[in-house]
Amino acid sequence: MKRIFQIVAVLLLCGACKAQSTQTNYHPIVLKAKETSLYAKEIDWITVNKRFKVLAENKESVEDLKPALQYLINSLGDKHAAFRSPKDYSIIVQYTGAITQTDTVSLSLDFFNTVVNDVSARFSYQLLDTGIGYLKIVGIGPGDVQKQADFIREGILALKEKQVNKWIVDLRFNGGGNMEPMFCGLAPLIGEGFVGGAINNNGEMRTYTIEAGNFINYGRLACEMETVPGIGADEKVAVLLSRYTISSGEMIAVAFKGRDQTQFIGEPTAGYTTGNGYDQISDDLAMVISQDVFMDRNKVVYREKVGVDVYSEFQHGVDLQEDNQIINAISWLNQ
Repeated sequence: MKRIFQIVAVLLLCGACKAQSTQTNYHPIVLKAKETSLYAKEIDWITVNKRFKVLAENKESVEDLKPALQYLINSLGDKHAAFRSPKDYSIIVQYTGAITQTDTVSLSLDFFNTVVNDVSARFSYQLLDTGIGYLKIVGIGPGDVQKQADFIREGILALKEKQVNKWIVDLRFNGGGNMEPMFCGLAPLIGEGFVGGAINNNGEMRTYTIEAGNFINYGRLACEMETVPGIGADEKVAVLLSRYTISSGEMIAVAFKGRDQTQFIGEPTAGYTTGNGYDQISDDLAMVISQDVFMDRNKVVYREKVGVDVYSEFQHGVDLQEDNQIINAISWLNQ
């Protein structure tokens, strides 16, 4: 394996267009974090750089660099941050610093990993009541965006054929992942035009728009959906959230914020409402840290959790007919 320092030196040379007298004092990995982190203005970079250099000195492998990488991630105070393998996206180190009590979860880590963050779980849909369709949108891992988006869109089309005009979008088990298939599939329900995005420290925005039922990710068509169901802007949508709605699951929730005839039911989300950049440091190392913060179609910024209109405690392992959040959603939809 090539030495990490040989590779990151190329990164430094490629970006050496600014104030070289100060840049050359920074380790390339620290410099990249300084340039891109959402929390850059809150960090004592001189101290962080000095300590990182000590921990990274003469370290040639990613394994040996772990203590330095862990120190940097924790120094950012970025609970959404990690260093990952570019080969399989596995986590090398992730944030282990202090979090607030409200960020902790009461259910087991095993539950989170096997149920909430089970990206192998399949999207599901069903007719719950006359005119009410239910869509369960789980976290989506790497894969064919078009194929995954088609699953969701086909579910909407099937329910529309059953005369559905009221909707429940269940994001309670959405532990994050690839937001594009979620956006692409759900686009007709979210609505047309500018529906959200993210903004960084410099006021630069990534914009998410929907045009003719297709999701446009910062000017790029994410995938082309051949069939667009006719969904009226006045059709009600109940969005279900829980403490386990995380990251891109939260972005989908934010995209529904500001939509007419929409109510949020359940619990406030986990609070990972930041967009992560992806900077590949070497063949074996990528830095994934928060670079911007989510905003909705009204340009309201979500720096913490995504809130609900009606609080209802998360339940797991109960039939939908006995689920308090479903019961509340049906009640509101039928008003």
